Amino acid sequence: MADELLSQAEGAVHRLTINRPARRNALTPALARAIAVALDEVEEEGRAELVILRGAGGHFSSGLDLRWLSERGESISTGDLQRGLADFQAASLAVVRCPVPVLAVMEGTVAGFGLDLGLACDLRVASRDATFTSAFARLGLVPDGGSTFTLPRLVGLGQALRLLLAGETIDAGRAQSIGLVDEVVETAALETHVAALAERLTAGATASVRAIKRLVRSQEIGALEQVLATEGAAQLQALQAPEFRRRLEAFTSRLAGRTEGA
Repeated sequence: MADELLSQAEGAVHRLTINRPARRNALTPALARAIAVALDEVEEEGRAELVILRGAGGHFSSGLDLRWLSERGESISTGDLQRGLADFQAASLAVVRCPVPVLAVMEGTVAGFGLDLGLACDLRVASRDATFTSAFARLGLVPDGGSTFTLPRLVGLGQALRLLLAGETIDAGRAQSIGLVDEVVETAALETHVAALAERLTAGATASVRAIKRLVRSQEIGALEQVLATEGAAQLQALQAPEFRRRLEAFTSRLAGRTEGA
């Protein structure tokens, strides 16, 4: 798991990098839990003034690793599904609870729970090549990382419902225009821009920065916890429904066809 989540302190900045580029940084429950644990450790160590969360290999995250889920078949128990959901949701909560700002650097694919995770962050910078999709409805699922709460707060009710219901894929320019991301940067300039932004975000007094984040976001925590509980219950039903199984089988069949044709 240490290889799948890279955690590195660089002075005032702590970098967390989801490191499964061959799967477009798709997440398993264990990896999601590792993100939550790493963020808790940042709080315990007390040295970081900013966390930068991103994915390796040019993609942020494609969300739940559907291959991982498919391999477990229909025999996966309700208890295992509940524990897996709790692991995913712990990551979203840890971002909001983290005492310092969490900056999401969003490149390439940002989908499903990957989108939920980015929406939970305090700031979002996207590369020009980034694309965004909720994707849950297309699979017969529902959001389970808090996006039914975070997305309307960022983009408004109508835009949020369109993204969640239609499962459309939007580009970075569109994402910025509706308020889903704060900035869009040309891919070639992304590293320089992120470094400069990190310098600005860590220039303030540490106590002030921590207090500001706490004041802005602490009132969300109780509401988000309630939403996650509701989302989790709905997702548990969806994961066990025949409709999802049919769509998951169709997805894995398409993947197998691509592999055979390669």
